[in-house]
Amino acid sequence: MSVDFKEFFGSGNDITPTRVGPDFQLILDNFMAGIQQRQIGFLPRSSQGRLWWYGFAPTPRQQRETLAILDSWIGPTFSDLPHQRGALNPTDPFDAVLANASVKPLRFEVLPRRTADSEEWKHARSRVRDALLVLTKLLNGRPPSEFDAPRTTVEVLDDLGHAIAARDRAVALACLRELEATADLDQANLAFLRLRLFAGLEDWKAVLADRDLDHVLAMRRPLSVTQVIQQAAYATWFAPYDAAGNEEELLGAVTALPAAFRPLFSGTPRTSRAQAVVEFLIEVENDTGDDTLNRLLDEAGTIEPGLPAHLRNVLYLRREQSPQHSAPSEPSAPEDQLDSSSESPLERATGLMARGELQAAIKLVLTLEPSLHAAYLLLTCARDLQSPQQAALALEYISTHHLQGLIDGASARLRDDLAWLEQFTQAGPRLDWRTWLDALDGDHGSATLATGPEITDGWTPLSSSALTAWLHDASDGTLGKLGELGGQFMAAHRDIFAEDGAAELSERILAGLALSGKNSAGVRVQTQALLDYLLSANPASAVFASALEWTELIVSANVSAVTTTWAIDILQAATATSAAATSPATIELFYKITNTVRPFKSALNPTDLEAIKLIASELGAGVPEDLLADQVQDADPGAPYRYLQDSKVVLYSLTESATTRAAQILRILVPKIDIETSAEHDGSSKLAAQAANADVFVVVTASAKHAATDFIAAKRGARPVVLVNSRGSSAILRELAEG
Repeated sequence: MSVDFKEFFGSGNDITPTRVGPDFQLILDNFMAGIQQRQIGFLPRSSQGRLWWYGFAPTPRQQRETLAILDSWIGPTFSDLPHQRGALNPTDPFDAVLANASVKPLRFEVLPRRTADSEEWKHARSRVRDALLVLTKLLNGRPPSEFDAPRTTVEVLDDLGHAIAARDRAVALACLRELEATADLDQANLAFLRLRLFAGLEDWKAVLADRDLDHVLAMRRPLSVTQVIQQAAYATWFAPYDAAGNEEELLGAVTALPAAFRPLFSGTPRTSRAQAVVEFLIEVENDTGDDTLNRLLDEAGTIEPGLPAHLRNVLYLRREQSPQHSAPSEPSAPEDQLDSSSESPLERATGLMARGELQAAIKLVLTLEPSLHAAYLLLTCARDLQSPQQAALALEYISTHHLQGLIDGASARLRDDLAWLEQFTQAGPRLDWRTWLDALDGDHGSATLATGPEITDGWTPLSSSALTAWLHDASDGTLGKLGELGGQFMAAHRDIFAEDGAAELSERILAGLALSGKNSAGVRVQTQALLDYLLSANPASAVFASALEWTELIVSANVSAVTTTWAIDILQAATATSAAATSPATIELFYKITNTVRPFKSALNPTDLEAIKLIASELGAGVPEDLLADQVQDADPGAPYRYLQDSKVVLYSLTESATTRAAQILRILVPKIDIETSAEHDGSSKLAAQAANADVFVVVTASAKHAATDFIAAKRGARPVVLVNSRGSSAILRELAEG
């Protein structure tokens, strides 16, 4: 927050701080010092016998909170707050300058105004000044609220998981910044976490643009991070040619792959088309031998039946360009069964490791005489491979041949690798999502539940049927624990909720969030996402009614002066479907949420009030009079969107409740706007026409497939696309209001 005090006490303001009495000058000095220190402060302005106070807050949240407190401290007795709600006067040149601030100051006039036949104005001005002085001392001197208090790393990671699951970029990045500021994580772990976050958002450009990517590529890294970078490389260099089956272009693309990505070979069995294509192309470019290439082709066949032939054609093209090579041979005998060459077995094992043939290297070393070199190969391969079976074999070899002493006397890296191997193979049940859920259901397992993303990223997600069965049988207590700790779990299983459209599953998770009673940004964005999934799945009436009951509990636990817009977003989403029109639960939710936000009515913005009126009209319900009474009489809620008049606007999202509501409100606020909503899947002719013809095109990236976003951007050409990184109609309106 930056305020030009010289300008504030300049033209348009009759008050000069150096010419007022010593007491008032001291008050002004304190206010200005507080504002400079990013605290809440007030400055007076006098003009033509009238007196206004301007309240400065460093953040929008504190601005809303200040407005709510001013209602109680100043209120209708001494100000115009009930009518103006702290709004600046856009026709006043003095206010027009202040309106450019990132957080606009609040303004109110002290009432009654100065008159010649009454002294009440003097009393009012004195009371307001004293009240503001005490108020700022209390606000700025209070201890940090729970809302601002540092959270534990586990709590932040949980919210991060929810944000990734809901694909809410704003909340996810806020969690990452919080971890960078408060968590005891080194730079490497923060870089790994950041790359995982970008991958969860499917932002492959951000992965490749990360400031630490070069260091990550050069260091030993978790397998999950290598797979993230592989996916980013695939999306950036190979995906278009691979999808089109253009093998010549695919070969050209791998030639253009930066050298830093050439060692991007995991040595582990491939599980996705992206991994298979990237690793095969890199090995082709590296002129790797037929044994490795044939093994990669075999693995590709287990991923997609036609993929080996596609990749083999790439190899043929490559060898046509380098005629000294022949076509790939049929799979050969295992490496350790080949005739011995001039290489010693230990040298051959080293070569296998260098080529990424980690399993083959371990298998060969296990047949050799024990040595420090053999231990080095086993430890290196086992750690890179991260296979429980191979790790167990490596540890057994080291233990059987008593190599711990040699390792202890060797390098720190070998000692670290051995410590990792011992921990990785420690006795006890193998951790996975099933054991994690079992820990939720028991009194023990707190260590399992606190497992971080560096471990859980390697766990295979449960199937839809297994997840459905578990949620069906889970008790309320267990569901509550899931709601409290399930951020990473939801991030790992987001596709089941998003793709299958299983309304009952979303209702069960909403129940868990409600039973946990948790209040956090992660819970809020997850609630919005689950409602979207549930409503898109055409839920049965009983499931819909139950979901609304749980949702009301979540809203009650999470509402505050800074989350009222989120609560109205939830109300808008829940009432924007055909299921809402016929369910008595809808109108109950309307009254419960409007009653819940009533204590924070000062925090409702004009578009919130328009949304409430719109929903009330649809439901045939009445809007609480005190909510509308707070609406600024002279304010124009459509002013921020006036530039859209006579424009064609398209709002795109795969979940339609938010775009439907945003479009309805914009039609009310902006005369002559031509607005459409779209939930077309990528590549349709209708979507192409909308993207080509719209003056303004909005994409809710939190609810859109990456391919659709790229398709729209391509059709838009040089014209911009407004990207909205959060769900909810308010996020759309907020982006459009900023122009």
